[in-house]
Amino acid sequence: MALGEGQRNPAVDVSSREETAGTMSSSAVVNTYDEETEYFCLDIWRLPLEFSLTALSDQSSTSRKQNSDLIQREYTKKSIGKPFAPNSLTEQAPISLLGELAVVLVLSTIMGGALFWPLLGLAIAIFGSWTQLVVYVGCTSVLALHPMPDVSNSLCHSWILKQIYSYFSYRFVYTGKGMKMSQRLSPWLGVGVPHGVMPFSNLLSTPACQSLINFDKPKPGREADSPLMLSSYPEFIGCPASVVFHTPFLRYFTLLRSEHVSRAAIEKQLAAGNNIGLVGDGIAGIFQCSLEEEVIALKNKKGLAKLALRNGRHIIPCYSFGNTEAFSLWYDSFGWMEWISRKAQASLFFYWGKFGLPIPHRVNITMAIGDMIEVEKVENPTQAQIDEVHQRILDGVEKTFNTYKNALGWGHKRMRFV
Repeated sequence: MALGEGQRNPAVDVSSREETAGTMSSSAVVNTYDEETEYFCLDIWRLPLEFSLTALSDQSSTSRKQNSDLIQREYTKKSIGKPFAPNSLTEQAPISLLGELAVVLVLSTIMGGALFWPLLGLAIAIFGSWTQLVVYVGCTSVLALHPMPDVSNSLCHSWILKQIYSYFSYRFVYTGKGMKMSQRLSPWLGVGVPHGVMPFSNLLSTPACQSLINFDKPKPGREADSPLMLSSYPEFIGCPASVVFHTPFLRYFTLLRSEHVSRAAIEKQLAAGNNIGLVGDGIAGIFQCSLEEEVIALKNKKGLAKLALRNGRHIIPCYSFGNTEAFSLWYDSFGWMEWISRKAQASLFFYWGKFGLPIPHRVNITMAIGDMIEVEKVENPTQAQIDEVHQRILDGVEKTFNTYKNALGWGHKRMRFV
């Protein structure tokens, strides 16, 4: 496959001796660095269209290996022994006016519709006629229940997704060891925090992983070069809150490869050999957004640890840099909106972005991928076993945040769990 030479990364190798100040956390987790550890950054927005949007799962095993090696060799920055230098991974991607307008149109329709449609219903209920209310209910039913096309693979190949990558300067950062384990020990559970108003980093990781991670072996019972190539290799599937699948406008995000967040649905996908991505703090994380620090509502959420133990699936702790900065938000200080949101399993708050509209700010968004937490299967885990795995998840998330925050321009922020 011919690749655009002009888009190659001019700075593939980064000196391993650059100092990275302030990488130690003020909490109990202290990062130490192995001199042999390799740290990588893949600017997904930088990849040429004809390459980055060709799903590796659609290719033969030989092509997958060649293209994966080419990504690593030509489009990936590397630092050996220490994480990248402060502010070295803050470049903003260029985007054309047409591309930016397209992204604004798509995201403002989805995010704006999700915000204004309930307000329209409230206005009609108070000031409108019975006829208007009936029409509104009918339109809401159609928007919430109409069949959704299966276009997840087409979206991986789409021009608009490439523009969204560029709008958010989307990138992955990870260690060589972490990537190798994710390729070799599939299927696994990936947990990314924080949620923010909308977890864009997590959403974009679904097509990015689907397109760019070269899993070492096909699913159980499948041949590597089966004619049904797409279903032969593991897929990466995001699991949003179940209510999202029937929320007008917001449900269009589930056109990306998605599954309900129920235990039964997740276990079914894991048994089929697919990998699962979860937002660890969920709705609770929305109500912890802060300008001063990253507050993660994960301290007492132990369901993931229990699920991993019962199924014997490893966990990859991740940190979603930028999720909390894409939108500003408001909710009441008394906690009523949070209480209603938790009871209804649907978030209730107000948010805004560019120009005071439901258009996300053009901020850099990065998925920082931590090293895998290996978990042995225990069908009936004790509370002590659950607590131990849960603590490893917290430590893994915090270590990932501290490892990459300086290079990504977040050195001024600290993180804490609640």
